[in-house]
Amino acid sequence: MKKALLLTLLLGAVVLGGVFGPDVIGQAAEKKSQPAAPAPAAAAKTTAEESAKPQDQAEAQEASVFAAHAREGKIGACANVFTTLGRGVVADETYTAKTQWNTKAADAHAVASLVALDGAQDAQGQRGAGMVFAAPVGRSCEGTLVRVTPVKAPCQAVSAELVNQKGQAGSLGDLPTVAMPNGAQVVLVPLDQSCVAMTSLSISG
Repeated sequence: MKKALLLTLLLGAVVLGGVFGPDVIGQAAEKKSQPAAPAPAAAAKTTAEESAKPQDQAEAQEASVFAAHAREGKIGACANVFTTLGRGVVADETYTAKTQWNTKAADAHAVASLVALDGAQDAQGQRGAGMVFAAPVGRSCEGTLVRVTPVKAPCQAVSAELVNQKGQAGSLGDLPTVAMPNGAQVVLVPLDQSCVAMTSLSISG
């Protein structure tokens, strides 16, 4: 299994309630292309007032779709957790994100985003999906991401590779699991001769 695919599976980019009613949902859907160095042309689309001109690649990466959605929804309390989880779930892939938030009291309710992943080059065109959820808890914020990644390898090989990265093997019913050092939990679901990895990670801040 290639190293880049493994890092994507492990969410190497990660550093670290309420029910929506139909009258209080704000939402936005945008697509971001994978950055191609050295050209800075792969920035996320934003509205006119949010448009930015990144001076370097680092700034372009920080100007993620999730950060743009947090600004658009005036999300303050959970902005950092939400954008950190967002960057983690997409890693370096091209993706489309659709985010929902409460328009009447954004900082008193959850913010959630559904993510479609176009697939990294090393994943041989395999597509994936993810979800980011963050909600204020007292004066802090807690959030969780879920990433579903198909891998063209047997689950036994995927598990062995994750264990080689200091993961702890386990099981959930008859499905293999791996607990990673960064706190991520991976459940492996066999599919023919391939494997579907469902990774979850929770953070607070």
